[in-house]
Amino acid sequence: MRHATVTGRLFEPIGWALGRLLAVLEAGAFWAAATFPVLHAPAGLLYVRESISTSVLVGLALLHAIAIVVGHRYNCEGVAADA
Repeated sequence: MRHATVTGRLFEPIGWALGRLLAVLEAGAFWAAATFPVLHAPAGLLYVRESISTSVLVGLALLHAIAIVVGHRYNCEGVAADA
């Protein structure tokens, strides 16, 4: 007769919590990536007027790229594939 091990079930809540945290981060990154283009036009205009520096403009573009990479898997299991 085999006995159930406690160690296998001990880390289940930690795995669940990490999974939920990852889902929240992906969702936030997805929506940040979706809304960043709204900021690019005003930032470009402020750059032309020399109100912001090049590093701020490049930083905004880098944040947008990071948000795209982190959030690209958001809700992928809920989307039906086109046949």
